[in-house]
Amino acid sequence: MRYFQKFMLAAALPAVCAAMPLAAQAAGPITAGSITNSPPMISYASDGTTLQGVIVDLAAAMSKQMGRQIVFKAMPFSGLLPAMQAKRIDISFTLMNDTPKREELVDFVDFFNLGTMLLIKKGNPQHVQSLETMCGMTVSTVQGSTQVTLVNEVNAKCSAAGKPAIKNMQYAQPSDARLQVQTGRVAAFLGNSPVMVYLAKTADNGKLFDVVAGHVYQPVPLGISVAKDNTALRDQLQKALNALIADGSYLKILQKYGVADGALKSAAINGGKNLKL
Repeated sequence: MRYFQKFMLAAALPAVCAAMPLAAQAAGPITAGSITNSPPMISYASDGTTLQGVIVDLAAAMSKQMGRQIVFKAMPFSGLLPAMQAKRIDISFTLMNDTPKREELVDFVDFFNLGTMLLIKKGNPQHVQSLETMCGMTVSTVQGSTQVTLVNEVNAKCSAAGKPAIKNMQYAQPSDARLQVQTGRVAAFLGNSPVMVYLAKTADNGKLFDVVAGHVYQPVPLGISVAKDNTALRDQLQKALNALIADGSYLKILQKYGVADGALKSAAINGGKNLKL
């Protein structure tokens, strides 16, 4: 009889686990690599140690759904995918565009829509009109970002028109790329649209920067990247994020930071597969 009871319990466990909420299926913490200086998406608070922003709040809400804490590890953008391949981190939860090229290396759980914009010095002293009209000028970008590819594409057009190329100063951290605009070393910083708009509105109370209006490049989803051999974690993240979308928590977080325009209706896996980047 005891053997029969044990057998029945063991047979029932898979069905019970499947019916249990994610929070009840707890496991160890999830280490998430991220850049940490791109407000309002992710940055340090004034104390210099507390992370805040859209990504941080989403991670906290998803942690509750999964019963697993997402713990951030700061690192340069260009080091994120190598760190995942070396298994030093479990995921990257940052401003990483979900592109076909990156999907060859990792899977993505998409969590936000964005584009690329030009951040310029207040008053536009170098008369930047668009990226296409910047042949011969200097921009800054983040190493390993899709913005680097965008500059290369425009440079091909500059060359075809017999014009000098755009000089691209690449930096490991967005804060360094931004500083070059402030000091006048570059004409513009080419970066993710919500960050550029936020900086234009908030840096020194809106006195330092502007964005070039009417020009948004590379509309593309941001994704949480996960190793291709870790489909269980990928699916768990997707399920947790879709639960937040369904109950309205996701939209409230985006509204809190003024970026609700980038909201997704559902968290797709590898939604950038058809992009041409």
